[in-house]
Amino acid sequence: MKVILLQDIRGVGRRFEVKEVSDGYARNFLIPKKLAAIADAKHLAEKASHDKATAEEIAKLQAVAKKLEQNPLQFTIKTGKHGEAFGSVSKHDIEKMLHATGYMNCGVVLPHTIKGTGEHEVEVNLGHGVKGRIKIIVKTI
Repeated sequence: MKVILLQDIRGVGRRFEVKEVSDGYARNFLIPKKLAAIADAKHLAEKASHDKATAEEIAKLQAVAKKLEQNPLQFTIKTGKHGEAFGSVSKHDIEKMLHATGYMNCGVVLPHTIKGTGEHEVEVNLGHGVKGRIKIIVKTI
């Protein structure tokens, strides 16, 4: 029996996939627990519209990723007489600056804080598997 999975099921498949499963498994377990729906015309049309909406959203996120690459963010930190940094730029600082410039729901992937001056590349997770890079420019006061 062909079913559309409504949730991720270990060993079977991921959400919104069309899978062939045994009749008993579908009727006695998946459908009563609302884990899957029979792959009829109505449900396949819903899946197609969901896939189209997801594709449009991914296209928008990819456009946002390209915009992010073109617009660097600038931060200033204090430094001492010999060039040692007294401050740093953290993941939270970058996310706050992104929210202030209008980029919502961006997750910054930063393994450690930025303590040096100059240009740095930082990865930004936009969701749905779309990742972009942003240039961070750190200057001294």
